[in-house]
Amino acid sequence: VTIRKDLDVLEGRKCLKRIYGAALPIKEVAELSPIQEEYLGMHIGYDSKKEEIGRLAASLVTDTGWLFIGQGTTCYYVARELAKFGKVNVLTNNLLAAQALAQNTEANVILTGGNLVHSHLYVAGEMFMRNLDNLHISQAFMGVGGADMQAGYTVNYSTELIVYRTIREIADEMVIVLDSSKFGKKTFLSLGRLTLSDTVVSDKGVPQQYVDYYEKNK
Repeated sequence: VTIRKDLDVLEGRKCLKRIYGAALPIKEVAELSPIQEEYLGMHIGYDSKKEEIGRLAASLVTDTGWLFIGQGTTCYYVARELAKFGKVNVLTNNLLAAQALAQNTEANVILTGGNLVHSHLYVAGEMFMRNLDNLHISQAFMGVGGADMQAGYTVNYSTELIVYRTIREIADEMVIVLDSSKFGKKTFLSLGRLTLSDTVVSDKGVPQQYVDYYEKNK
C-alpha cells in the first residue's frame, strides 16, 4: 500500500508512468507508447478505479470452471488480475484481455472467433454465436456503456447486444463490471433491467440511490 501511494505521488508529478507490472520514467513511456499502439491497435492509459474493479472481480472466482471475459477496458483489467492466478480457464472475445492473459503460461485461454470490431479490439457476429454452441460458462464478466434506473444496462453497438444475449444463455453467473461514472448514463441499446446481473462490481463512487436499489433487489 505504501509503495502504491508513493507511485501515485510520483506519477502525479509526472516523474513516471505506471504500466502493468511496472513503473517507467516518462521518457521511456514516450518511446514505448508508439510500439504499444502499433501492437495493440489502441493505447490504454492506467486507471486506478478500473484496476480496483478488476481486482475485486477476480476475487469472485472460486472454482476451476470456465470464465468468460467480455469486451471493454474494464474487462481488460479483470483479465490482468486473472493473469496473476495459476491455472485458470478463460474464454474471451476481447483481444486485449487475451494479450494480458498471455503473460500467465498456466492459463488456458480460448478466443471465440468472429468478426473483428477494429475500434474496440473484440470479435462478435454470427461466427461468434456459432462457436459458442454447446459451451458452458461458470462466470461471465461483462462491461456496459451505462446503467440507468429507467433504461437499465445499455451498450453502444448491436454487436455488443449479440454478445450479451449469447453469453447470458450459457453462463451460470453474470458479473457486470463498471466504474461509477457509468451510473445515471444511457447509451444506445438496452440490455435489460438492472436486475439482469447476478453480481455488480464497481468503485466507491456509486450514487447512493443505486446502492439502495441493488440492496433492495439482491
